Amino acid sequence: MGAEEQVLTQSLRTHVEQLAGEIGERNISRPQVLEAAASYIEGQWEQQGYAVERLAYEVSGVCCLNLEITRSGGARKHEILLSGAHYDTVPGSPGANDNASGASALLEISRLFAGIEPALTVRFVAFVNEEPPFFTSREAWCTPRRRAGEAMT
Repeated sequence: MGAEEQVLTQSLRTHVEQLAGEIGERNISRPQVLEAAASYIEGQWEQQGYAVERLAYEVSGVCCLNLEITRSGGARKHEILLSGAHYDTVPGSPGANDNASGASALLEISRLFAGIEPALTVRFVAFVNEEPPFFTSREAWCTPRRRAGEAMT
């Protein structure tokens, strides 16, 4: 394994350990922990040089955050490639495989894209409330969206 692959392997391991091990179960029944996961992802993206857009919405009185960054493209900049992963977990699970691994991959892919100019614009989204009961309901995606800090209307 080359040096670049070793760095990638260690970075992925670090993200999974942070999200699943240090932070642990992440869902709206644990709002402070859910916020910690969002803060971790946001901090990683800021370290990579991205401006993070925080798209907030409320579920059962809990402020939830979808996080978004964009790597502008070159020749085909008006075309957008979307890459995303959810960072919440089912209750009772640290979510290493579902979905700290996916969120970790998203963080590392965005890190690699920070060093190149892609032909297409690439948008990375870390979203929340993919797990039950939300993926079978309209509650998580029909609530008015706003940027963090703006008042709900």
